Amino acid sequence: MKIGKLSIFLFGLMSACGEKQEAQEIALVVERTEGIKVYQSANTCEKCHEQHVREWEISSHAYSAKDPVYHAMTRMGQAQSNGKLNQFCIQCHSPVAFANKSAPVYFDAEVGLYKQDTENLGAIAGREVEGEGVTCDVCHSMVQVIEEVNARADYLPDNVKRGGIKDPVATKAHQSKFDQLQKESKTCGPCHAVTNPKGAKLEETFPEWENSSFNRPGGKTCQGCHMPEYKGQAASQGAEGDALIPQRTLHRHIMPGVDVSLLPRGEFPGYDELRAAVAALLQESAEINASVDPASKSLAVNIKNLAGHALPSGATAERQMWLEIIIRNQDGDVVFESGTLDPDKNLRSDDPLKTTMPGTDPQLVLYFQQMYNDPKMDDPNSTAPAKKVNFPWQANKRVNYLIAVDSSETKTYDLSEIPAGQYSASVRLMFRAFPPYFLKELEEKAGLDPSIRIDHLPIMEMETFQIESFTF
Repeated sequence: MKIGKLSIFLFGLMSACGEKQEAQEIALVVERTEGIKVYQSANTCEKCHEQHVREWEISSHAYSAKDPVYHAMTRMGQAQSNGKLNQFCIQCHSPVAFANKSAPVYFDAEVGLYKQDTENLGAIAGREVEGEGVTCDVCHSMVQVIEEVNARADYLPDNVKRGGIKDPVATKAHQSKFDQLQKESKTCGPCHAVTNPKGAKLEETFPEWENSSFNRPGGKTCQGCHMPEYKGQAASQGAEGDALIPQRTLHRHIMPGVDVSLLPRGEFPGYDELRAAVAALLQESAEINASVDPASKSLAVNIKNLAGHALPSGATAERQMWLEIIIRNQDGDVVFESGTLDPDKNLRSDDPLKTTMPGTDPQLVLYFQQMYNDPKMDDPNSTAPAKKVNFPWQANKRVNYLIAVDSSETKTYDLSEIPAGQYSASVRLMFRAFPPYFLKELEEKAGLDPSIRIDHLPIMEMETFQIESFTF
């Protein structure tokens, strides 16, 4: 796969939420090419690095170009933005395809819509690497982070593989080079901090970490949590002159976050393995405690954020973290519940567009990001109200309802309507990557397969706390 040195960045407006944004007719992506180079497929790497590739191939990095939600959002986003979404998404979801200009945005006159074909990347023989998402050679060809936002990084696929081993064993397969950048969180920043061209901060995971105690002496890098260490051989063969390949401290390449494959079990590898890894990571991310005050007839729940970023994090407009509270009497009957679901498995919020049972859970505790399109951002004199929106290309500001890094939060439930008696309480902190109403809109407007929502969308338990008995 021939391409050149690539420097990619998106013109994101980095002003704070609430500030006026100036309308600009600018190209979304700027690139430069210097010479002809080659990105290699993970299939090539697998010959010597079987363990790393086996782990990577079930990861969200490998899934990023295969994710059906990403494809549906691309279809919907290009159509609704009249093509102005351009290469915004693909530059992180499939950097090699972006570099090769393999998915141009075009106008389909037959249907009257702008389109971008992202689903069959990698199908052409010799160009398989384009469909591998964030493949091995993307990270190991990074030479410079220009800025930790919107894919602003330099990549040089020059057959020099950059890594975190200071004394790599020589091999004829490629040159090897120690690069401190590979051990630093800033490597992750370009794709884990996203601001759209209207100024809405869609993802803030890197700056959350950067401003936390984790970014201090004795703290942890992104790799420290998401690529845990183990002892092993970096390669199984290929050492020049049959040199000994030593045991080293290496890093896992499953790289769990919060996303898992939503494809049918046989269409992407590691269906259960990645889910188990994500569940384990989520269970290490928070701690909850609960207590009942009989005098005030209330339940207090404290959530402590143990992660190196906010909870939830990532594309937080699509994430949901919430408290589920179920209180039962001595006969096992439910006398109070919050954080339980409607028949469509949506949370029972007060928004009639997001549940069939609006207003039936007035004490719901939900953590997420709400995006808005606010006319005042373009015209301070506008009297039109801000409108809630669900998709990133629609937003020009956001409001976060998150638990900040290095912090905890206590929520109190009013139980005054429960009569005198003896009770037990179950408290669970729950998480899912997408709410069903979000996916259902993609089904209706972008052709997303309903089975993704119905059969493959997991809800994960992050933490649980039981109060076996209390009396009012």
